[in-house]
Amino acid sequence: MKKALIFTLALYIALSTTCAFTAEEDRGYIGITTRAEQEFAPNVANFKFYIETSDKDLDMATEKNKQETQKALEAVKKELDGAKGDSIKTINFSANPEYRYKNGKKEFVQYNVTNGFQVTLKNTDNLGKIISKGLQNGATRVDDLNFSLDNTHNACNNLIKEAVSLSKTRANETAKAAGSYITGIKSINASCSGDSTYYPQARLMNSAKFATTSAGDTAESSVPTELGTIKMFSTVNAQYFVK
Repeated sequence: MKKALIFTLALYIALSTTCAFTAEEDRGYIGITTRAEQEFAPNVANFKFYIETSDKDLDMATEKNKQETQKALEAVKKELDGAKGDSIKTINFSANPEYRYKNGKKEFVQYNVTNGFQVTLKNTDNLGKIISKGLQNGATRVDDLNFSLDNTHNACNNLIKEAVSLSKTRANETAKAAGSYITGIKSINASCSGDSTYYPQARLMNSAKFATTSAGDTAESSVPTELGTIKMFSTVNAQYFVK
């Protein structure tokens, strides 16, 4: 008798669980995907200066590079604001022999020495001026110039809110069109990022002119740059129960 009672109770629990699961699965729902986006002016610039020197004597090429690098570093450092987050660091040094082939024979040409340092700039208004200072004081080229946002958290939070609000509106309108209404949220996923296809590329115009300008010139010259914009977007995928 006791065994029969236990079996009956177990069967009842199993059936109740199955019924609850089936009822959940039978609930209708609709899926909505929305996207919110906004363009922002970048407020951080990262770029690299390179100093290149050459000589048939390795010691001479290295010493020239050392002097030119120190001059460029000092000139750029004077324009940076460490309190606001501007920074500078050495990133690369190389010394390589250069050869050429003449009449089928390999001939030594010279040693090429390259030194580099990276600048992180939090005040992009000074970008053109700082690039000019580096080029006027020993740097031979500027590479890997890119822009970003210092803080994307607030931008993402606002975009997610906008995308979720749009999702709810579209879900309600969709349900109404189908003669139904929203009763709750089945699932919701949100993401936020920057679209790399919209990241700006700065234009460094007439760099050669600034590279040959004397560091002692009193006139303030600045490399013209265009920062463009960064596009941030949030995507929300949601499913809403309907009745």
